Order: sequence, then C-alpha cells, then structure tokens
Amino acid sequence: MGHSDPIIDTLQKQLPFLPGTTFDFEKSQLPQHRKSHMFDYCNGVPVFSAEKPGIGKCAKTLPGQDQSRVHTSLEVYPQGSADAEGLPAWVVFDRKVLRFYAYFQEAVHERREEQYRIRKVNIYFYLEDDSIHVSEPKTANSGIPQGTLIRRHRIPLPGSAIAQHYTVKDLNVDQEVTFYARTFKIVGCDQFTRDFLNGLNMDPPNGSTFPADPYTLQRAELMSRMKATRPRPPQTSLRQFLENDRRVLRFYCVWDDTTSAFGDLRKMQLHYFLSDDTIEIREQVPANAGRSTMPGASSLFLRRCRLPKRPARINVASPGGALKPDECYTDRDLVIGAVLHLYGRPFVICDCDEFTREHYRQTFGIDHFDPVRMELYSNADEFDLEDDDSWNATSPAAERPENDTAGASLPGISAGPAARRDPRRSALYDGIVLRYSAKLDSARQVDRERKFVMSLRLADETVTIFEPHQRNSGVIGGKFMERGHVKKPNGEGYYIAADFYLGAALTCHGHRFIITGADAFASKFMSEHQDVFPNHKSE
Repeated sequence: MGHSDPIIDTLQKQLPFLPGTTFDFEKSQLPQHRKSHMFDYCNGVPVFSAEKPGIGKCAKTLPGQDQSRVHTSLEVYPQGSADAEGLPAWVVFDRKVLRFYAYFQEAVHERREEQYRIRKVNIYFYLEDDSIHVSEPKTANSGIPQGTLIRRHRIPLPGSAIAQHYTVKDLNVDQEVTFYARTFKIVGCDQFTRDFLNGLNMDPPNGSTFPADPYTLQRAELMSRMKATRPRPPQTSLRQFLENDRRVLRFYCVWDDTTSAFGDLRKMQLHYFLSDDTIEIREQVPANAGRSTMPGASSLFLRRCRLPKRPARINVASPGGALKPDECYTDRDLVIGAVLHLYGRPFVICDCDEFTREHYRQTFGIDHFDPVRMELYSNADEFDLEDDDSWNATSPAAERPENDTAGASLPGISAGPAARRDPRRSALYDGIVLRYSAKLDSARQVDRERKFVMSLRLADETVTIFEPHQRNSGVIGGKFMERGHVKKPNGEGYYIAADFYLGAALTCHGHRFIITGADAFASKFMSEHQDVFPNHKSE
C-alpha cells in the first residue's frame, strides 16, 4: 500500500519481503479485532443487546436470534388507553386481568374405569406486562394435586425464531393455545374479558361447553346413591296435634314367648299417642327375670313410631315407606281382646286404664271393658292365633291370609308348625336327623334316574333335600330344597314324622318323591319308636 512520504517508501523498498518486515502504516484502515461490549445490566437484570456490533465492527447475533423486533400487547391496545401525561402501561393496566375458561385432556393409563380426564383450568392474562398464569380449581376427591399449574410469567410462543411471547391477540374464545407442549382449549371468558376484546375488535364468539368427564360422571353417580332420602312428611294435622297433645292411651298387653327357648309370658304396656297416632311399647320386667334392666323398671321394647299392620308390604324404596293412614294401627284397632301383630310377635290387649276407657266412651260409645285374664295365655297350647279370627280389629277373617300366625306375613319366616314349636320335643329330639333315599316319580326318563337324599330333623320336623352328583348325568347336583316345613298338596297341614316310611310318596313344592330306602340309623330309630312312625314296617 503506497505512502506519500518518500523516505518511508525508500525504506520499505530496502527491506526484504518477508513476514515481519512489511508494515502498513495506514492504521486507520486496518480492521479492529477487539471484543465488543454486547452484554449489559439494566435495573440490575443482565440483558443482551443485539444492536451492538460484533468483533471487527461486524453485526453479530447469538445463535437462534433474529433482528426482528419483539411484539407486545401495547401495539394492539387502543390509543386512548393512557392519559395525556403518557403514563406507562404498568400503571394504566394495573390490576386489570383477562380471565379465560379452558381445559386440557390428560391421558390415564392402566385404569378400567377411565382412559382420559378432562381437567378444567382458568387462564389469567395480565395486561400490564403480558404475563400469564394458569390455575386449576380444586375438586373434591379428585386424587390430583391441583392449584397453580403454571406460575405467572411471560410464556414464550412455540415455534418463534425470536423471543416472542404470548400477547393479547393470541388469546380468544374457541382457540387452542400451547403452553410448554400442553394444549389448552379455550371455551369461554368472563364479562370483563369479553368487553375488553370487543374494544380491540377481536369479537370473541359465544363459546362452548366443557366436554363430559368420565371420572366426574362416575363420582356424581356414586354420590347420588349415597345421598339420604328426604324425610317422611308428617301425616298428622296441626289441629290434631293441638287438640290431643299430651293425651296418651295406655293398654296392658301380653306377649306369649314360651314357644322359644327359655321364653316366658312377657307383660307389656302399650302407649298410644293421640297427637300423631304413634305407638310406644314398654315392658314391665319383674325381679330376677334374667334381663339387663333395673328390677321393677320399665324397659323400652318398641320406640315411638307408627306401627304398620303389614310390615312386609311397606315400600322401603320410597321416602318414609309410603305408609297410608289405613295401613297403620289407630285407636279404632286397639280394643280389649284384639291381637296386634308387632313385626311377627302377637300381642294380646288385656286391659286399659280409666283415661283410655273414658276416651272410648266419648269417641266410639263403647261401654263394655271386660278385661282379659292374662293367665289364659300362660300355656302355649291354648294361645292359638290360627283359630282367632280377631287377628286385628279392622280386617274380617275372610280377608285374613292363610295361616297368618306369628311372623306369617314376614318373608322368609315359616307359618307352619315352627310358630308353635314344642319345647319338650325340641329338647327330646335335638340333633336327631333321619336320612332317606328317594327318587322322582316322573314320566321323564332323565328325572327317574336322578337320586336324592331327604333329611328329616325330628326336633322341628323340617325337611332338606339334597341331590348327589352323578357323572355324565347331565344334571348339576347340589342342594335341591332348603330346610323348611313342607305343606301337603291337599291342604291338610304339613308333613310330619309319621309320613316318612319306605314307599311313601311325598309331594314337595310340586315334585313327587318316593322314599326308596333309609340309612341304618334311621331304620333302627323308626323300629324303636313305633309310636312316632306307625307306618314303618320292621324287617
């Protein structure tokens, strides 16, 4: 490179053209290789300035950065957002937040009840600095740690070459936004957000609803089954309560429990409350009765309630059982000599007090109150409800169901000889079971080849039928008939021990059986007790 000074030109020509001996004295034209100042601090925060030159005064940017300008929400805000003094955005939009309602779908693995869950969230956009935070409302018994999902900060826009973040123009109803690889579907917003977006000419649509969540529906169905039913509305009027408050009828009853083991004749007091037609029963427990109560004190036997006449017909699925007034005992049914069926227990009304007699004189015109002697019911053989047509005071004997004895109206309780079990017979034949072999008397060849074992328990004369398993018979064996009393087809009563002998034909619930044999114990027992088995022929 030439120079105007002849001395320097002469000196340059005399030096050899070797490295280190050739110099360019035009320093101002040489490139500058010093390190440029690209990093700085602003308000105590380290920042990077892409506008400063790089090494050698060349424009230099970091990898992945672009010289395009980062956009903010201030560009889309209306011009009248700030006042004439030119206040900054963080002052003008302080405490102004847009709220969007959104959801995202989360996959659920290794669960049969659900394959995914719909998780509802609220997206909050702060107008002052374009920051966003996402919060999930807490749901009871969800099993998920809920609350703040994404803390408040500027969320970067995915796929942007520059450090661009979400602005207000990126959020609207019926749009999908992706925050850190999780996609949220915006379905609605509050009224303030809708008005603000309308001011920006973004016109948010009406929105949609959240999709159904399988887990939420399952929990709602479970909680609906666990809700308590509504209480039964009172069936008494206010006038009846005001006129008959504290007016109680008292009856003296007896319950013969001698048919059960260690049972005795139990004396009761029945209290009938005229204010709401409810009944309470208390037992007068004598001294040394063997029951856990104070001697001479009254023990509560039945709490105060409306006593139904037919408990087995109560519709327990409806609130309060849907009891009608004529289905419960009233003061019309409580007369001396009547029998009340208290959930399978027969109570005989024997007497009443003077206040009760006066009530029946004035209300029903009854003058005869002949008490019933309780000693008449001290023997179980004399206490026969099957021959007593006055099983209640309102229903005639013609409408009474067959053999409606103690517990006959209750399902699962036999109305046969078990209602009058002989304690002496139970003690004498306790544990004695006689087994017989039998076959079906049927026209079908398959049924004639079936074998059965009939077991007779002498203590209560109940019968059980069992069918042994047979290979390749085509019939599944097992218990054929549960233990119970078997009624004769002609309606003459129930089968007793005298009806069981070799060759006897018994009809059990429509199936005709023929006894073909007996085990050694049964044959020996029948031979030794001809008075019980008169039809048995000893070999």
